[in-house]
Amino acid sequence: MISAVRRCSLLALCLLALGACQEPPAPYAWVSPPEGAAPTALTPEHWSTHLEEDLLPYWRMEAAWGSPVGNFPTYRGMDGSAQGSTWRKPRMLGRQTFTYAIGYLITGDETLLDLSRAGSDWLLAHGQDLERGGWHSDLLETGEKANDDPKFSQDMSYAVMGPAAYFFLTRDPAAEAAVLATRDLLFDPTKLWDAEAGRIRDGMDATLSAEAFMGSANSSELVAQLDPVTAFLLLTQPVLTDPLRREQVLEDLKTLAQTMQTSFWEDGLFWGTTAGLGTYGGRHSDFGHILKAYWALLQIDKRLEDHPFREFLEEHLAVALRRAYDEPRGRWAQQPTSATGVRYGNDWWSYAESDQLAATLALKAPEWIEGVAETAGNFVTDFVDRTRPARELVPSIRRDGSWVAVWGDTDTAKCNQWKSGFHGAEHALVMYLVSHWRADRPAPLYFAFPAGQVQELGESARPYTLQGRVTQVEDLGPLVGDPTRHKVRVSFDQLR
Repeated sequence: MISAVRRCSLLALCLLALGACQEPPAPYAWVSPPEGAAPTALTPEHWSTHLEEDLLPYWRMEAAWGSPVGNFPTYRGMDGSAQGSTWRKPRMLGRQTFTYAIGYLITGDETLLDLSRAGSDWLLAHGQDLERGGWHSDLLETGEKANDDPKFSQDMSYAVMGPAAYFFLTRDPAAEAAVLATRDLLFDPTKLWDAEAGRIRDGMDATLSAEAFMGSANSSELVAQLDPVTAFLLLTQPVLTDPLRREQVLEDLKTLAQTMQTSFWEDGLFWGTTAGLGTYGGRHSDFGHILKAYWALLQIDKRLEDHPFREFLEEHLAVALRRAYDEPRGRWAQQPTSATGVRYGNDWWSYAESDQLAATLALKAPEWIEGVAETAGNFVTDFVDRTRPARELVPSIRRDGSWVAVWGDTDTAKCNQWKSGFHGAEHALVMYLVSHWRADRPAPLYFAFPAGQVQELGESARPYTLQGRVTQVEDLGPLVGDPTRHKVRVSFDQLR
């Protein structure tokens, strides 16, 4: 056995041989991709084509735009036609606005930016409760509030998701103001912030004077903490205009991560409610929410200098992801049913969240590449509706990838009170970025910055919620729809 002194001497000699004493690599340092050709499902062109041909046709249809443009219908048929109730849910207006923003971010198509702007403007004018604060639960087709239902933090986070995405592209001050107002409401101890429990309340009544619960009384919901993170706080935090606000929201993200870890995590899983810890099959205790929570903590931990969640993530994240992986079928399972059992088949959003975590983890642990290439490839094969020109994604599949139902043209399974373009667009973006890393090519993204700030804002731009290095900022000239802003293409490498 080599003595401790001998080991130190050997280490010193090794360092001298290297010519310098070097610090160990940072835990989230960039990892170069493996050599050789990438699988088809992990090439950038695969995902830009998927976005253009499989997802966007449904959202480019005039029936998707509303009247006036930006007043997007909440309910539409499998063929894209307007169907069902004419009421609008701000949370779904926000998701569709986000969809157009991501479409522009990848393609640079200004018509998509115009639609995102229209959606953001309509939400700011009609979705906000300017008298009492927060966001309305429902709107009439004309834009007036439809009722005085409770204001849930999850709903409000998805409503502001639209302006948040538009702000991310443009740094629009009105959209940023809505982001900050929503953040301030969620963390206001006289409203939605429960300082004693260290959590965001599920919601409040319409007047913001009495607590409202999404499920059972006195049981807190995971999504009240998680969805503000993934809907708008992670996206906007590093690009907020005021540095003090950036620091504030980073601290918010740390707080919410701690809340999720201490109040909702047990036995390797994040559970949907505090009353349902350890209850399999309980509310929101599925792999979609479990892995989405791990993904949120991973992205937050990358931004914190001391990486407080690193050991927790290294111990538990991959274990939970492997548990969800249906390796024989190359797909993701839906939810745990016992300490060892799982339910197979999946919904589009949960499958997308699982793919996104695996793809993000592959940036640091390339052994995940082969698996995510198969699961992501099956996502496109299984969920895309190729029976109709409008395409888009069906909601649910069985374990073998077959659809769980045969939906008629007028069925609203593609676009309704909970399904819009958000999850499909975000999935395409994350896979697009990770595929550029795998191809060892800079990833180009499009922004729309004020004419006098192109270089400054381009250099501080971010590759969505990932981290990376700006390699090039290209000013492509004034926008047709808004000459005060320029189309800007920013390329990123060293994604991590």
